[in-house]
Amino acid sequence: MSLEDRMALPIDRRTVLKAGAVAGAAAFLAACGTSGSSTNPSASNGADESPSDVLNFANWTYYIDVDEGVNTATAETSESLRRFKAEYGTSVNYQEVLLDNDEFFGTIKAPLEAGQDTGWDIVVPTTWMAKKIVDLGWAEKFNKDHMPNFVANLADEFKGRAADPSNDYLAPWQSLMTGLAVNTAKTSRFKRVNGLWEAGLKGKVVLLTELRDTVGLVMLGNGADPSAPTRATFDAAIDTLQNAISSGQVRKLAGNGYTELLISEAAYAAIAWSGDVGIIQVDKPELEFIVPEDGGMYATDNMLIPKGAQHKYTAELWIDFYYRPEIAAVVEAYVQYICPVKGAAEEITKIDATLASNPLIFPDAETKSRLKVWGDVSAEDQAYFDERFSAIVEGVGA
Repeated sequence: MSLEDRMALPIDRRTVLKAGAVAGAAAFLAACGTSGSSTNPSASNGADESPSDVLNFANWTYYIDVDEGVNTATAETSESLRRFKAEYGTSVNYQEVLLDNDEFFGTIKAPLEAGQDTGWDIVVPTTWMAKKIVDLGWAEKFNKDHMPNFVANLADEFKGRAADPSNDYLAPWQSLMTGLAVNTAKTSRFKRVNGLWEAGLKGKVVLLTELRDTVGLVMLGNGADPSAPTRATFDAAIDTLQNAISSGQVRKLAGNGYTELLISEAAYAAIAWSGDVGIIQVDKPELEFIVPEDGGMYATDNMLIPKGAQHKYTAELWIDFYYRPEIAAVVEAYVQYICPVKGAAEEITKIDATLASNPLIFPDAETKSRLKVWGDVSAEDQAYFDERFSAIVEGVGA
């Protein structure tokens, strides 16, 4: 069976999270303003070396295991969170409030600038945003004495990254491929990025509000390399996007809410994240994730403890707990992203042997060779990129 055929297979062992979870996360974020959580921090603080009663955890949607028939992860509805509570007595206040890196950063920036607790003990930004937070001095340094599993089981590819050379601030949560989601019941299956611009998809395309994912894929479609972006290749991609938007080809740019449009069939095709499509396939087996022949994007979301977090020690306990291969396998069997924990592949076979060959979790070497990581650029160029892409997002509505 080809890689593309295996990617098209629905994963029937899980129940898809409904779109209402996305809307609920957005409502929670709006209600919180600059405060990370509606749960007040307990009396413990980051200096305590005893587990706290609560751990406040901000993550993306579809990003941790939940029980069948349940839409929302809580300390009671997620096996990994239940095991953590059973071992440490800590109830995890888990909230799916990351819909977009920049949007979420806006909710924590003011308290971080003021030297105040954000309300979160763990947040999960993508590497480029995580590096920004670290460089601003707004991340807590790990005490690795509390984290032996993290030290022992972090996959080698994540050691010595430019964003965190000594692995002192960032603990990879999952890595993801960005490619195409195609509803094969509503449109022909296509393997090139420029298939998004076919006339039959007019008004039925949704793109991501994440610059590096959307512009990166459009660059690849244009024959350019997003691992070495320039103003010229960026401007060409923006021109392509603007033409697609002005013509009505693109319905919307969205954060994690793009999944709702695919589920409701308001969109037939999207620039999408691999694990999201794997989950939606349960109810929509006609939806397929495709790494384009032009190439796809590759990124990592990382657990980070914000400066001044009330429960730093407990956050370190959770990170170390997740880096036990048997716990990472429980999470991975549900989310189906690329796992950063050594030994998880062996453990996942105890849950479902077929998952060990799932290309969304364990892409083959040929697929990996087509994945690109957005390249580093000067601060001036990045500001230019951000300004031009923000104008696109604001113009079409996110």
